[in-house]
Amino acid sequence: MTWFCGKFGLIILFISICCLYMFAFYFDLRFKNVLNFKSNHKMIPQRLKDHKMFKKILFWNGMFGNKNFYFGDGDIFKNCRVNKCYATYDRFYTNVENFDAILFHGVELERQDLPDERNIKQHYIFVNLESPQNRPIENVFFENYFNDTMTYRLDSEIVWPYGFVRDLKINKIVAPSTDVFWNIPDNDDKSNKLSSTYHLKDDAIANKSKEIAWLVSNCPAKSGRWEYVRELSKYISVDIYGQCGDYRTCPYTRDCFKDLFEPQYFFYLSFENSLCQDYVTEKLYKPLRYNILPIVYGGANYSRFAPKDSYINALDFDSPKELAVYLKRLKTNPKEYRQYFRWKTRYRIEDSAVKVACNLCKFLHTERKINTYSILSDWYSRNKCPLQKLLNEMKYVTKVSLNIEN
Repeated sequence: MTWFCGKFGLIILFISICCLYMFAFYFDLRFKNVLNFKSNHKMIPQRLKDHKMFKKILFWNGMFGNKNFYFGDGDIFKNCRVNKCYATYDRFYTNVENFDAILFHGVELERQDLPDERNIKQHYIFVNLESPQNRPIENVFFENYFNDTMTYRLDSEIVWPYGFVRDLKINKIVAPSTDVFWNIPDNDDKSNKLSSTYHLKDDAIANKSKEIAWLVSNCPAKSGRWEYVRELSKYISVDIYGQCGDYRTCPYTRDCFKDLFEPQYFFYLSFENSLCQDYVTEKLYKPLRYNILPIVYGGANYSRFAPKDSYINALDFDSPKELAVYLKRLKTNPKEYRQYFRWKTRYRIEDSAVKVACNLCKFLHTERKINTYSILSDWYSRNKCPLQKLLNEMKYVTKVSLNIEN
């Protein structure tokens, strides 16, 4: 009997210790929340400490390993017109339901790692910069969970493109946009005060000797771009840099556009890895910053993303051979080639991250009804990549295949 009581007492003691530990652990976390809030309050930018109405934003799960969603460190909103916002990846900055917005990188979100509490006034924002062809999601994907979208798509609540276009005459961002009107001035127009700010010099063209450059790291792609380039290279020289080509002299530490592509090449292939609505990446915006003419291949309406005559669209030609013939003619006609750079007298390409951060802050300070995406997977992927279907019956897409589709 004594043995039984002793054993029973040990069990009771063990259970009591476990309960005390759990009790202490719970209240320790709650206490840490308070301590963290006090310590993090010191991290708030000085300009916000006297403002009670600033918006608190939480980066929930990071984006491809970057905790700040590539917005950078520090006070990312300080230069915004609407700048009463503060963003952090610290989940203990305050109670999770006190954040005004929580950003989730949707394609990396895990169901076992979600906020425990939610405020009906919070904005749960689905963030994504990849196409549904490359980053598919489940048919049933967090239904009735997200309030807003923040993607490259122009129908997102907060549009996050890979670049912006500024109109220098009115000093305003005008694209990407569904209703942009391009006003390309004539270089010979004496009334155009901006025409003197940019001029493609003859020697910049004369020093070019090579035809096409292409920097690519992912060789197989769902867009059929590799197959298109193989056919194109039968009729015009294409130098392929990166893991997929013979030229590997372009490390990440080198600005190959400035040092290599711009001085030597006439054209650059801005070929996307998937043919989806509004999917226009740095593959276009990067070369537009330099004196090299991009050739685009993708599923977007490019007139919404870049100035008229700032690029050549491969899908305007019946075949890669026809495109090659046009490029060879353009290469030997400096005056005609120069026309593709007239847009630079009026417009400029700018980075997107800072502008997107400002748009996010402005969005949160704008009174609006909070809605919910009932079936996000439909918005994300249904009928968003119609040109991809053509590749079921052909290796790549051309103007001819588009006419067949229509």
